[in-house]
Amino acid sequence: MRRTMKFGPAAGFVALAGALWTAGSPAQSESPPPAPALLQQMEGQWLVAQRMWPGPGADAVSLPPAVANRRLIQNVFLEEVMEPAQKNTKDLFNRTAYFNFNSVSHQYEYFSLDSRLPQMMNERSRPAEVKSVQSPNSIELEGGHFVAPAWGKATNVPFKYRLSVSEVRNDRQAVQLYLTPESGRDHKEFLAFEYIYTRQR
Repeated sequence: MRRTMKFGPAAGFVALAGALWTAGSPAQSESPPPAPALLQQMEGQWLVAQRMWPGPGADAVSLPPAVANRRLIQNVFLEEVMEPAQKNTKDLFNRTAYFNFNSVSHQYEYFSLDSRLPQMMNERSRPAEVKSVQSPNSIELEGGHFVAPAWGKATNVPFKYRLSVSEVRNDRQAVQLYLTPESGRDHKEFLAFEYIYTRQR
């Protein structure tokens, strides 16, 4: 007597999932495109001069110098780890960032997390043309919203933010963070942080 094997809905789902996994497995898909020209130029060891502005029209405050290690992960996206240049300083911090070009949406994507203000910051550019990606031009990225627990004399201040990443020229690059207050009377955008990178020889 032959026995008929019956499979329930769960078994059918497992079989379907396995088939989809096989069809879309990394081994059978195309390799991702290489990192854009700008990201490739950003790789290396950098000295970083940091400045911040507490508000529109305020004087800049210089922060302790830092060093940044930027490396391309499998020639696809950039990882940056920034720390104080002097390891024995009391103002220790770690700022880790990832910079990527999404070949599906044609957008640059930037993510950072800083131990001095541990909130995830995400920015995206407008869709870019394929030709422009191959040129190491500056990039403008729009962010979302975050709340600073203390900013000047105020507390729990909500901001909208955006990021500007310049081209690399003569082994120098600028990354600037702009903030727009979303509370109070003055909603004028201002330059809040600036990182000036100089490539180490």
